[in-house]
Amino acid sequence: MTHRIFVSVSALALCLACGASPAELHMPAPPPASVLERGEPIYVGRVYPLGEAASAPTFEYERRVAGSGDDSLSTHVTRDPSGAVVLAESARHTADYRLLDYRLYANQLGQSGSVHVDGDRLTFRRLDASGEHVAEERVAEPVAVGPTLVGYIRQHLTELRRGETVPVRLALLDRLETLGFELSAVGAEPGQTRIEMQPASALIALVVDPILFTFQAQGDKLVRLEGRVPPKRPSGGGWDDFDARVEYRYLASEYR
Repeated sequence: MTHRIFVSVSALALCLACGASPAELHMPAPPPASVLERGEPIYVGRVYPLGEAASAPTFEYERRVAGSGDDSLSTHVTRDPSGAVVLAESARHTADYRLLDYRLYANQLGQSGSVHVDGDRLTFRRLDASGEHVAEERVAEPVAVGPTLVGYIRQHLTELRRGETVPVRLALLDRLETLGFELSAVGAEPGQTRIEMQPASALIALVVDPILFTFQAQGDKLVRLEGRVPPKRPSGGGWDDFDARVEYRYLASEYR
C-alpha cells in the first residue's frame, strides 16, 4: 500500500482541533432537506452509552436507501434528543456494497468532505476550520464507510459463520486515511450471529476496542452494535469519542 498526504496544517494541529470546543470550530452548512429525506427508511438506531444505565438514547440515527443494484445510495442521519442533525453521511455503492463515493455533510467537529474511489486509489477531501485537506491512498483490500459497513459484513456472513476471517479497511475522513480491520465470528446467543471487528494492527488494537455486531440468524438483520460510533459525546465544552450500544428498530421488511 502506498500513501500520499497533502495537508495544509500539521498533524499536531489536527489532533488539537479534535479536542476543541464547538464554539472554536467553523460549522459547515447543514445538509439540505433532499439529503435528509431521500430514499426508503430502513431502520432507526437508538444509541445508548455502553455499559451505562440510560432510559433515553443519547442519539438516534436513521438509515435510508435510494436506488438499487449497482446504483445504490445509502444515507445515515444522526440526531440529538432535540432533533438537531449532528451527523449526515451518504455513500454511493454497488449491489455488493463496494464503495464508490462517500460524502460527509456535517459533523460535530465542523467537518465536511468526501472520499472518492477509483480502482485501488482513494482520494480524501476534508474541509474544516483550518481549510481544505487532501490525501490519496492506494489500497488492496475492500473499503467501507459507515453507510456500507453492515452491508459488507452481511455479504460475508456465510464465510464468517464457517470460521473464516474477512478483512476490511475503514475510510476515516477525519484521519484522511484508511485503517485495516479483521472480521470474525465469536460466541452468540441461540438464534444469533455475533461478528467482532478488531484492528488488524496490534498497535491500533492497544487503543481501539473491538466493535461487536449482532445479527438475527433468521433473515440476517442487524439487531445490536456495541463499540465506537461516529457521533461524539459532549464533554467539558468539547467532544469525546463515544463507545455505545445501538439497538435497531426496522422500518422496512428487510435490510438493504
